[in-house]
Amino acid sequence: MGFPGGVVLKRGAGRYGMGALAVLALTLAVGGCGGDECVDAFDCRDKGAPPEGQAYVCTADNTCELRNLTPVPEEDAGTGTDAGTTTDAGTGTDAGTTTDAGTGTDAGTTTDAGTTTDAGTETDAGTTTDAGTETDGGTQLCGGPVTCRDQSIDELSLRTNIATGSILEEGTTQGQFFTYLDGRAGGLSATQSYTYARFTPTGLVKVEIDDQSALASTAWDIAVRRSVIRVNSGVSGPSCVTVAQTAEGTTFDAVTSVEPTATFLAEAYFTPNTCELILDGSGINSPGTALATFWRYNNCLVMTDKVFLLQLADGRHVKLQVASYYEPAAQAQCNTSGTLPAVTGSGQYRIKWAYLP
Repeated sequence: MGFPGGVVLKRGAGRYGMGALAVLALTLAVGGCGGDECVDAFDCRDKGAPPEGQAYVCTADNTCELRNLTPVPEEDAGTGTDAGTTTDAGTGTDAGTTTDAGTGTDAGTTTDAGTTTDAGTETDAGTTTDAGTETDGGTQLCGGPVTCRDQSIDELSLRTNIATGSILEEGTTQGQFFTYLDGRAGGLSATQSYTYARFTPTGLVKVEIDDQSALASTAWDIAVRRSVIRVNSGVSGPSCVTVAQTAEGTTFDAVTSVEPTATFLAEAYFTPNTCELILDGSGINSPGTALATFWRYNNCLVMTDKVFLLQLADGRHVKLQVASYYEPAAQAQCNTSGTLPAVTGSGQYRIKWAYLP
């Protein structure tokens, strides 16, 4: 008999578990079709062991290629949503603020920035770095296994069923996209996986993958579920999608390029080595993701209109702004009065984004 809403795979009783569940085998990849050589990096294992400092990835053309590994620093543990704000856990409004998270990866993207690391060189501490492991400074390298995997599954209630939510382009204009992402995940209790997507020149495209498989997949760039948005890097996934924040008050149209001073950070909502969950400071036990400051709490999720910069695994940059978390009319009411109508449509994102030169 299956478990409703997907299975939380973990070693012991989880924070959000419903009792001890049997440990299930994780399916890392789904077999390809036609003449495809691969659908993710796992399919490239027949190529043999890669040279030091390199790893096989599955490209968008479904072929296995060697890529150079690039170090990506973990995000500062102190980042997150507006620290000090607390939610009224007893309110009855549909704030849509159930915590949940997921992580994953799949092939199809390339390593970041075009620079190469010598995986056989020694770190400052005199230890030899190994592709995919953490250095003494806690730096997660691209292309390797995700650290704190068991803690992610347990603490963030990662599922094994694929989300049914859709992704649609609404009102796309020249060079700019306005995308709808359904992150409802079955309701406030989030019985489904995150909705995963990748950026393409024609818009955001859904990646059909579950939370636990996504922990080993580079096919996705961004994922949404309830009030949490994650990107594929650091403790969230083995790709190299990193995030920088623009100055307070920066408008979307004002961002036309990436400033040289922009600092891009990987997901780091677990502490290095000890794997303790770092919360966003909102009071609802959400992970402190790199995009957590897209909202602040005032009896409902008020949009901050913050503009984020994303560096994708192929080195391209995207500017992104979350326009709404509720249905547009409900979001406008929340933003202006801190109240919500009876029907809110929570977990249904509208995101404005565009590639940067």
